[in-house]
Amino acid sequence: MTVASQLVDVASASSLFGTPSNYREKATMWRVFSTTVIHGFLPAGRIFRWFALNLPMDLLTGSSEFTSDIDIVSRLRPYNGQWTYKTWEVKVSLICKDGSARSLKRGKVRDTVKQLKAYRAFGSPEVALLDVYVCESGYLSRHRFPPDEVVQAIRAKQDALVQFGFGYQILPIEYRDGGDMDVGLRLLRGTRNNMPFNPAFDSLPCTPGEVREPFTRFAKRIGDFFEAERYEPKHKCFRQIVFCRECRTLGLIHTRSRSSCPHCGVDLIVQS
Repeated sequence: MTVASQLVDVASASSLFGTPSNYREKATMWRVFSTTVIHGFLPAGRIFRWFALNLPMDLLTGSSEFTSDIDIVSRLRPYNGQWTYKTWEVKVSLICKDGSARSLKRGKVRDTVKQLKAYRAFGSPEVALLDVYVCESGYLSRHRFPPDEVVQAIRAKQDALVQFGFGYQILPIEYRDGGDMDVGLRLLRGTRNNMPFNPAFDSLPCTPGEVREPFTRFAKRIGDFFEAERYEPKHKCFRQIVFCRECRTLGLIHTRSRSSCPHCGVDLIVQS
């Protein structure tokens, strides 16, 4: 699992390592999807039609059984294949300069599996865990990834997830320190599956299933919104679908935009 620490610098960002824990997962997802290279490797060789962050399961589905959020949901396909859907639960851990780790959630593997089972019960055909490791500035240039403490946590998750056919992807990132503020991200350069640069490690593949209700209605609502809103010829960058809990509306924003609702301006990251 060890990969040489050759680094690729990515565009500007605010600090993830110093973000309060209650906002860290949302802030990390927002930052990861603003990085163009992630769009080529997170879907594991497939292409996105659309993707959305932090959407409630009961979004116009009429479901009272499923009321939690899906961290990431996407429509995607192989280059010459059929469209399908994939959902990710996102967990974020921290790795300090000295190699020590924080927020590994080793005692919460059962809870994570329970969350993934809820995605599957909701009707998602592919369900995966995205484990993001936010490294303190300077770690990746001095140390190997993953450190021993993280290896143990990864193996425990692999053992639990493989039993249920859940996918597992691992993404180490590091912010660049520019004095009192962060000026960008660094991604670990590695080689997997003969690809020259793959910042996300595909630890376990998903076992595909059938798309079912109420996920079918949920995905159709998102897809209909995207197709109605997506045309904007002046802008060539990726866009993501978001949901504002303040004005209860879907929005389509550029991945490099500020984390605010395009309708009411409320910060989407700090919403509960």
